[in-house]
Amino acid sequence: MTPPPPGRVDPDLADRLTDAVLLSGLPVAFGEEGPGVRIRPARPADDSDRCAGAAALDWLPSPRLSGAAAMAEPGQPAGPAREVVGTAMENALAEFLPAFGLEAARDGSGRELRVGPPALPAAGFRVPPGVLAARPAGPTPAELGFPEALLDALRRSAALAGLPLATHLGGTGITLAPCPSAEEPGPGADGAADIGWNPSRRLADLADSDRPEAPGAATARAAVDAAMRHALGTALRACGTELRWLHALQRLRVYGESVPTIRR
Repeated sequence: MTPPPPGRVDPDLADRLTDAVLLSGLPVAFGEEGPGVRIRPARPADDSDRCAGAAALDWLPSPRLSGAAAMAEPGQPAGPAREVVGTAMENALAEFLPAFGLEAARDGSGRELRVGPPALPAAGFRVPPGVLAARPAGPTPAELGFPEALLDALRRSAALAGLPLATHLGGTGITLAPCPSAEEPGPGADGAADIGWNPSRRLADLADSDRPEAPGAATARAAVDAAMRHALGTALRACGTELRWLHALQRLRVYGESVPTIRR
């Protein structure tokens, strides 16, 4: 097959990347404005860099954070926050995309996260509508009794980073679960919550089904969960949320707003 001309992403690769990102629960950004994963042609570092057809991935945070970073004076938190969020999310993509049959790696200069035209067939997670049984949505964060101050702090940080916050326990995006304060004695345990990540309902339902694709979908779901929990702790902390990784429990716990918070 003739490779696409320079400046073009291989069409099959673009389709597979878009599907993998949406299955993971992340948004895809179109154009120069986020939030989401921007899929663009890889830029050759020099004349010897053969990257025709390859894609480069960028994480674009919210326009609010991007705008604040562009106008920030030296020493202000918005610029570093944008960089931290972008790096954390691109690292997450590099972690979980192999579970969808796509290899991602930094180019030789370390500037771009690249995905080359796939050598392997697609993972096969496309299922006709109506085949998978719908599951109950589950309670909302407010119905679970979390303090409003905690929810407000998380909403602000997630919105700045460009990450979706699940509207209910079974929804796509950042999820909250109660944590017994007895697990972590000391001040600050009350009113905290454990953070997780739900992929798209399509991937979750397929992973829990009895279809032949279920084992591969379960592997992809586990890869997304691990990668996103790593990324969430870094990205949300950079955007003003106090979090702590509890190694003994293997949980990411959120406590509320930290200082300083990025506002415009």
